[in-house]
Amino acid sequence: MTNLGSLSRQGKSLATVIAASGSFLIGMLLPMEIWTNQQTNTKATTVKTATNTNTVKIATNTNKIPTNTKQINQSANNKETPLEVIKISSVVAKKINNTKQQLRELELKTFNFSVPKRFQSQTVKDVTLNSKQKVISLTFDDGPWNNTTEQILDILKKHNIRATFFVVGQHLNVRQEIGKKIVEEGHVIANHTWNHPSKKSKMSPDRIKSEIGRTADLIYKITGRTTNLFRPPGGVLVNGLADYAKERKHTVVLWSADSVDWYYRSAQKITKKVLNKASNGGIVLLHDGGGPRGHVVEALPNIIAGLKKQGYEFVTIPELLTIKDRELHQEELAKKREIKKQETNAQENKEQTNKE
Repeated sequence: MTNLGSLSRQGKSLATVIAASGSFLIGMLLPMEIWTNQQTNTKATTVKTATNTNTVKIATNTNKIPTNTKQINQSANNKETPLEVIKISSVVAKKINNTKQQLRELELKTFNFSVPKRFQSQTVKDVTLNSKQKVISLTFDDGPWNNTTEQILDILKKHNIRATFFVVGQHLNVRQEIGKKIVEEGHVIANHTWNHPSKKSKMSPDRIKSEIGRTADLIYKITGRTTNLFRPPGGVLVNGLADYAKERKHTVVLWSADSVDWYYRSAQKITKKVLNKASNGGIVLLHDGGGPRGHVVEALPNIIAGLKKQGYEFVTIPELLTIKDRELHQEELAKKREIKKQETNAQENKEQTNKE
């Protein structure tokens, strides 16, 4: 890719800005909380000092002895209580939490094209999830396309769904505003080559570099986003495109539920295809471009309704891979804990044997 180095540096700069912003905001709020705690301690010390002073006066001047200790307690109790300070402290803590949440949302918005490290340079087809939460990814290929892509965007917006669009460079080049709209509405934009070559025969290194590199550069130029998601046209893995992408730590994304909408022109048929193939962690293949796709626009509301009825929530490809990554991480931790437990038990048994 011709511009990957500079894109990486700009991504790092953006990450630095976000980190600096978080440090600044929290740095402004934390001193306020520390100051509040100091005021609380000062008030407590003042009460204690006042009480000690009264004690001294009792010892040195019996004429000023209060009639009973109740007056001393009342005097201490009349001091300003820290309730108001505690209230302020909770407000500060809430502001800090809100700030952290806002920074997290900004991070997700900015880096929502990134994928976990374990999926880099890998081919992903069906991300099987073990969790009770059922999720599925809608993906659209071969756009952006006049009318069709924007109609699909409107449907997704109506249902508050984010999807992943694998764009063809030459189509994006002539419909740049639609490409911007994809990203502005919260969807992920990914690489589907420049000319959509789907032949299985080996391609030249220069052609491969151009197909992926030109599209990546254009995506960045139009949207300001980089992507390390790549889908080879036709799902072909042997012509050199997928290998080139993996060498650059891209994730090669295939699919588990093919609508076959390029063949079937019936909205009812492609809806049935998708619903029958749906699975937890599944990736649905649809097309918003590459030819007339009115039947896809017609089918999409029914596909969404059917998947919702089956209990599915909709996620982008990076979100899907992140969910799987966390699931695998928890499994790894559980395995480590089990190994540690077995080692501990073995050691205890050994020590018990030695004692006997």
